[in-house]
Amino acid sequence: MALKNRKFAVLSAVLLALSFLNIVSAQETPVLEEELTSKIDKEKIFSDVEKDAARNYPQYYQVDQASVKTVLKEVKEDENALSPELKDAAQNIQNVQNTLVTIEKVINIAMKIWDIVKDNAPVVNIENKYAVAYPEGITAASQLTNWKKPRVYVYGFYANNLYGVRVIDVEYRVIFNYNGDYKGKGKFLTGVSVVPTKVDVVWGYRLNMSSFVPDSTVVNVATSENPLAALQLKLTCKISTYLKDSTNSSVYYIQGDGYFSEIASPFKDQEKGLKKTFIAPLIEGKVSEEKIFGL
Repeated sequence: MALKNRKFAVLSAVLLALSFLNIVSAQETPVLEEELTSKIDKEKIFSDVEKDAARNYPQYYQVDQASVKTVLKEVKEDENALSPELKDAAQNIQNVQNTLVTIEKVINIAMKIWDIVKDNAPVVNIENKYAVAYPEGITAASQLTNWKKPRVYVYGFYANNLYGVRVIDVEYRVIFNYNGDYKGKGKFLTGVSVVPTKVDVVWGYRLNMSSFVPDSTVVNVATSENPLAALQLKLTCKISTYLKDSTNSSVYYIQGDGYFSEIASPFKDQEKGLKKTFIAPLIEGKVSEEKIFGL
C-alpha cells in the first residue's frame, strides 16, 4: 500500500510539473519576472565604471551558461530552522472553534511570491517569508499537531564567466516543516522557504533570486479522509551584467510526509529523458525508478 501511494504521489508530481512548466509558467511567471526579478534599469543600476569595464572586457562580463549549476550539498533535520509560527507552538496550541475546516482542500494562506536575494544581498527578514499547505479553515500552524523537525536541503549555486572565473558563489537552504495533522488526520506543510546563507558575487554582476508557489500546485495528493498536502516551489535566479542577463529556474516538489524531489532544473542532463528530468527522489529510502515505475 505504501509503495502504491508513493507511485501515485510521484506520478502526480510529474503531471503537476508538466502543467506547471507548460501552462502555469505561461500565465504566472511573467508576474514573477515583472514584480520580483524585475526589469533592471541598467543605466541606473550599474555605475559608469562598471559599464566601461563591461565594454572593454566583454568576455569577463558574460556568464558561461554551461558552467551554471546547482549542487545538493547536504540533507539534514535542524531544530534551529523552525518556522516562526512553530517556535512557540508547543506553548501556544490554538483550538479551532466556530470555524469550518475542510480537511481535504489544501491551500496556501501565506506567501506565494517573494524575493530571496535582491541586488546581491539577502532580503531583510527572509526567515519570515514562506509558504504553507494547510487544510482550508486553518489559520496557524499551532492549530495542527505532531509537526516533525524541519527538513533542510543545502544547495550550492555557481556560475563562471567566459574566462572560467567563478563570478557567482551562493549557498541556500530549502527548508520545510512537515507532518502537521488535524485531529490525527492528514499530513500538512508549513514554513516552506528558501534561505540564502552565502552570497558571493563578483563586482560588475548583479544577482536576484525569488520564490514562487502557484496556487495551482498546492494540492492534496491522497484521499479526502486522510489528505497528503503537496506543493511546488519555483526558485528563479537572475544574473545580470551591463551586457547581458541570464535567468535560470528550478522547481522543487514537497509533500506533507517529508518527501522532497527536484522535479525540474535547467542543470539536469536533458538527454536522460522525462523520467530522470522530472523525478529525482532525494530522501526517504531513495526510491528507485524501477520501484516507482515497476520496471
